[in-house]
Amino acid sequence: MAKTLRDHLFDTIRELGESDMKAFKDKLNNFQPKPGYNRIKWGELEKADAVAITRLLVNYYKEDYAVEVARKMLEDMDKKNLAHNLFQATGKAPGGTQQTPAPTSSTRTRVTDVAAPMLMEYRPGSSRAGDSGRVSRRPGFPAHCL
Repeated sequence: MAKTLRDHLFDTIRELGESDMKAFKDKLNNFQPKPGYNRIKWGELEKADAVAITRLLVNYYKEDYAVEVARKMLEDMDKKNLAHNLFQATGKAPGGTQQTPAPTSSTRTRVTDVAAPMLMEYRPGSSRAGDSGRVSRRPGFPAHCL
């Protein structure tokens, strides 16, 4: 069975040590959520463990926004590795957009014998007669190499 957003959120919070857990709760208590959401009260956070914090985040913010809030708290605590791991596991980017995590070697598919489309680069102010200002690029060559 695949893990849910809630599972990944719990796994991330569970990795915090005791002092980091206190800092996470404090930051969460002082966090100003976006309009339409309420701040989690200190009385609910004070003695909460990882399970209770996960439950509070999901109950107050729903799963998508809860992941975003947790990432923000972790980044503010300079726990960027945990924030990054949460992003990788959930595919949730800041701002509530969903990103597809990069495929792993076990899910990559190699495609061969397929012609790649030619990329075009726009160059404004081209002086060549009849030139649309577009220059053909060979795939794999950066624009500055033309």
